[in-house]
Amino acid sequence: MRIYLPEVRLKSGETADYKFEEDLSDCFHDFSDGGTLKLLVSVSCGGGMVVVSGNLEVSAAAICSRCLESFAHLSKTDFTEAFTVVNEMQVEATPDIIASETANMLTVTGNYLYLDEYIRQLIILAQDYSPLCKVECRGICAGCGTDLNKSTCRCSKDQNLIDVRLLKLKELNIDN
Repeated sequence: MRIYLPEVRLKSGETADYKFEEDLSDCFHDFSDGGTLKLLVSVSCGGGMVVVSGNLEVSAAAICSRCLESFAHLSKTDFTEAFTVVNEMQVEATPDIIASETANMLTVTGNYLYLDEYIRQLIILAQDYSPLCKVECRGICAGCGTDLNKSTCRCSKDQNLIDVRLLKLKELNIDN
């Protein structure tokens, strides 16, 4: 996913719109399970900056945090970012000088703005910490491991009341 900046500069202040539709496994090695990526981007140049704003929609394979079933998780993200245009560095510039000049800003050098790494990071940040296959997912029984979305629990009611990790405490004779 790259944008040819001289084409954007010709629009002199107006935005140039781009649309990308890709397979995640073709673009990023992090997503070998596949999925789809839809990206709508508006780009404008001016004042030594390239401003990119857009909408990212990703459908990627995920595992439900309750029932451990695989499902296609859809996430949408809007973003706006400013990239600073950096001229070619001098030959005598050391890596420390280059790092200090570009420490807290996104930069672009040359005629192309490559969005791959930026979009990869957006996708990772947009993922849910505990994805759910559906809001009403009932999960897995802690006692017998049955998927409660598909069948009922096979545990007896008494067995569910006592946590096996705490059974040893039952042997203590504590008077209240």
